[in-house]
Amino acid sequence: MKHRPLIILFVLLSTALLSGCWDRNELQDLNIVSAIGIDEGDDDVENRYLVTVQIIDEGQIASGQGQGGQSELSPVTTHSATGSTVAEALRKIAPKVPQELFFPHVQIMVIGEELARKEGIQDLFDWIDRDAQFRRLFPILIVRDNTAKNLLQITTALEKLPSAKILGGLESSQKIWGEYASTRADQVIQQLGEEGANLTGVEINGDPREGNKLTNVQQISPKTIVEIKGLAIFKKGTLKKWLDDDAARGATWINNEITKTILNLDCEKKEKGIAVDMTRSKTDIKAEIKNKKPVIQVTVRSEGAISEVHCPIDLDKHESIEKLEKQMVMEIKEEIMMAVEAAKEQKTDIFRFGETVNREDPKLWKKIKKEWDDEIFPETEVNVNVQAFIRRSGLRTKPYIK
Repeated sequence: MKHRPLIILFVLLSTALLSGCWDRNELQDLNIVSAIGIDEGDDDVENRYLVTVQIIDEGQIASGQGQGGQSELSPVTTHSATGSTVAEALRKIAPKVPQELFFPHVQIMVIGEELARKEGIQDLFDWIDRDAQFRRLFPILIVRDNTAKNLLQITTALEKLPSAKILGGLESSQKIWGEYASTRADQVIQQLGEEGANLTGVEINGDPREGNKLTNVQQISPKTIVEIKGLAIFKKGTLKKWLDDDAARGATWINNEITKTILNLDCEKKEKGIAVDMTRSKTDIKAEIKNKKPVIQVTVRSEGAISEVHCPIDLDKHESIEKLEKQMVMEIKEEIMMAVEAAKEQKTDIFRFGETVNREDPKLWKKIKKEWDDEIFPETEVNVNVQAFIRRSGLRTKPYIK
């Protein structure tokens, strides 16, 4: 008991040293930013970037009101400013909003195509990497044939928050169709540290001015919609080429990012008369050294099920299934080679084959690293081996049209 005063003194001193929540911020004192857009500013260096933030109106979201009423206010608002750096432009936005900008809940970041083509995106992410407010887990997209500012001003149906609508469309595209993958900010930063990168595109279909009105979502068929479309190929941070459709999906095959997709196969005289629902896929990439030159081996193993048939074919016959599997092999190979040839044409290793070569033979890679993108990669042999299997034919083996 004689030590009780010392214990009490120790507890009191420990309490004094606790930091508590000295830096807390109340929700009502913050403007939550849901999306950030970056465009090319003026030619003047002082206005190099045009930065737009999409801010959530918590009152409108919390009210739970639907999007059908004519008197409804917008759930978000946007503000823009220019600056020689992104950080400066964000600081200039601060006087335009009533509360402090809050960035931890950013859902997406979009970049205008003009900026991506002219100035490039190499220098855009340093502030994100330094600022502790950013979680760097949100995806980066390129606004195709338009500006990031226009995109963030489009009202969207089904989702109150336009940023949530874009994010949902990106995730749905990756999970169901498989053409375009989500690339997070931390992944982009890593890719830009190398030679090549690829980012998914987003497109405005319709008049942006009409999309900036609440009436755009007060009708069954909106006049202006936002759609995930295209895969942007970058070289040294600058946009060089867009990949679409099969070529874009070929890149997704190589990057082992296919979760689900649909392959359309020919059937007798019916072109693309059979749909195969791909349910599983895995890609392995290895490098071999032949005659002191790297050879890339891409191996894909995919499984699927028949989901639709538009021609008289007996799916209970093993020969019929084998024939379709051979078509699947050819289709996947063709898409992969389309993506490879596009990357070689732009002399940018967006698939990071160079990393595979480095793991296989570090000494050789040290010798060829500087010439890899511009000279060696475009001439490198790429072999594609595909194994494709149809596991199920659905509830019917003979189509009713037979």
